[in-house]
Amino acid sequence: MTTEATLPGADLPPQLDHLAGAAVEPTERRGVWIEDPNTGAALQEQARSSADAVEAALDHAARLHEAGTWRDLPAAERAAALSAVADELEPMVPEIATWEAATSGATIGTTSMLGFIVHAAFRLAAQQLAEGVLSARFDGPTGRPVEVERTGWGPAVLLVPWNAPAPMAAHKAASALAAGCPVILKPPERVPHGTAAIGAAADAVAAAGGLPAGLVQVVHGGPEVGGALVSDPRCRAVSFTGGIEGGRAVAVRCAEQLKPVQLELGGHAPLLVLPDAEVDHAAEAAVALLTTLNGQWCRALGRLLLPADRADEVLAAVTERLSGVRLGHSLDPTSLMGPIVHRDHLELLRGRVDELVAAGGTAVSPTPLPDAAELAGGNWLAPTLVGGVDPSLTTGEIFGPVASVHTYGTVEEALALANGTGYGLEAYVVGTDEDAAMEVARRVVAGGVKVNGASPISLHLMAPRPAWGISGLHDEGTVETIEFFGGNRVVGVEGSLGGGTG
Repeated sequence: MTTEATLPGADLPPQLDHLAGAAVEPTERRGVWIEDPNTGAALQEQARSSADAVEAALDHAARLHEAGTWRDLPAAERAAALSAVADELEPMVPEIATWEAATSGATIGTTSMLGFIVHAAFRLAAQQLAEGVLSARFDGPTGRPVEVERTGWGPAVLLVPWNAPAPMAAHKAASALAAGCPVILKPPERVPHGTAAIGAAADAVAAAGGLPAGLVQVVHGGPEVGGALVSDPRCRAVSFTGGIEGGRAVAVRCAEQLKPVQLELGGHAPLLVLPDAEVDHAAEAAVALLTTLNGQWCRALGRLLLPADRADEVLAAVTERLSGVRLGHSLDPTSLMGPIVHRDHLELLRGRVDELVAAGGTAVSPTPLPDAAELAGGNWLAPTLVGGVDPSLTTGEIFGPVASVHTYGTVEEALALANGTGYGLEAYVVGTDEDAAMEVARRVVAGGVKVNGASPISLHLMAPRPAWGISGLHDEGTVETIEFFGGNRVVGVEGSLGGGTG
């Protein structure tokens, strides 16, 4: 791939660093291309920020924090500034959704639906500041209040994945800013444009006097750039969403400096279909979990667990629904599912299916592939269920529209299968008797368990999003992510010296 191409309907902007309030073209390239997953065409060569640019970003963030320019602003003023960023981002959301659909393969329907998070995250963080999320007061021993104030740790490095990057980046950035931290964002190298737009929006607000210049900076690159940011002592907190190998590397580097790290490392979600479940509900859940974000999301279906005496019935219903799924161009609003993000990941997924089949599995992929000639080079993979494989061989996350099928005789057996992977991010239970289903759900080892639901939206806006086991460290959430980026300072008069009463 040596020439650039423009995806019809999606003019990609240049990849720009945002350093100290200015947009700068990165001076280096990675030798790898952002591709159109629908056709395989090369779109842009991936940019990489130079070592000097990374150094400049870290230096500026550290100086900004030391000066207290943002950290020491009253919460109400920080809230107003975050609202201004939201105002700047909101009209950009359609473009961001298009860019992310064009380069990740997620359908435009999905990226548009998730796009509201890009601006809403800043509004929600502003609301939390206005409601006093960072402050508390207690009656002290002398009658004076004991003050509890949460203060940002310092420059925060935010590393986001390629499957829904701009919404995740917005949540992380808004939370870190609310806590009082300068932010350095590294977009995913294959899908960078939406995340970088957050830096552009912050620059625009800064130019109008609403933010300190360079409060949100953006640098580009792969693990080498991320590693340099995380390893630097001027980085005081890290939030990472991605694969378990990358997460472990980030955790090690943070552990060496005893700096806080928030990790969301994926999952291998079970869908436990109870014996009394409506077959249509079970099938609807399975198909939704296989096709949302093309199966490339951390809460996607990993294991489909079926009562043995109803397995054929449920699988027939799932197969029928899958046969009607429209797999097509990610920018076509009628597509229910799009292509795999890039050809390397497609080959990895095909290899995993081959391994499961070689281990005795039977693969079922009833969804028809696109037949348009112009899509012949795309990264197409039909949603696939593989049955008949020993559960000991299906414990790893696949991160695609591929899931194993296992049958059980008793609910105890089903729970053993649901809890037998080491992951603990999300799980799903389907059953007609909701009280009984809730009892089962409470025994599933996962941070989140949805009963009779399979959407990508949280059960409640104010509920935490925990990650158990090897799925990660430190809860995410509307409040929890803000709290992660800072530490409490408790100040008060004790009055125990010399009998003083204040």
